[in-house]
Amino acid sequence: MALQAFNAASNAGLPSAITSNRKDYRFRIEHAQVLSPSQFSRFNELGVIASVQPNHLLTDMNWVDYRIGPERTKHAYAWREFLDANVPLCFGTDYPVEPLTPFRGFYAAVTRRNESETKENHTEQKLTIDEAIAAYTSGAAFAEFAEGDKGLLLPGMLADFVVLDRDITSAQSHDVLGTHVLRTVVGGKTVYEDIPTSR
Repeated sequence: MALQAFNAASNAGLPSAITSNRKDYRFRIEHAQVLSPSQFSRFNELGVIASVQPNHLLTDMNWVDYRIGPERTKHAYAWREFLDANVPLCFGTDYPVEPLTPFRGFYAAVTRRNESETKENHTEQKLTIDEAIAAYTSGAAFAEFAEGDKGLLLPGMLADFVVLDRDITSAQSHDVLGTHVLRTVVGGKTVYEDIPTSR
């Protein structure tokens, strides 16, 4: 229904995110979690942003097959299919429904396994850690029209970043869950710091 509404809006003169010569409205669907196979290309055609929360897979995987059926589950939490269809992907945590930490979402995105590593869900939909980081940073910035100010570390952009206690791009997947933020910088100013005396 949302895709149909965006299509109707586009046909009425409201352009999609991929239209360069008219106003950019950046339509997006929040919690774009359960799709039919044909809808991925429709997202692309309409320039709709897929805003999703990887945390939900970890919470839902115990009941999702039972609730929506194994065929529909193949295209649920389908982050790889979105990227393969060139759909803009934006990640968030969905706090306070899910834990605030993004590291649980990183873990979900790259493993599609529960935290005890006893169950997994359609691993063909996994992302690389770099793709997951991009969805949380530059993807989220694009979704809020802020890609000129944040989402990347470049000269002239806001210095928004965190210092972590480990390199999540090279850590073992399960170790990402235990990541701690040592410092948070917003607009070039430290707003949080927790430097341990020893490790």
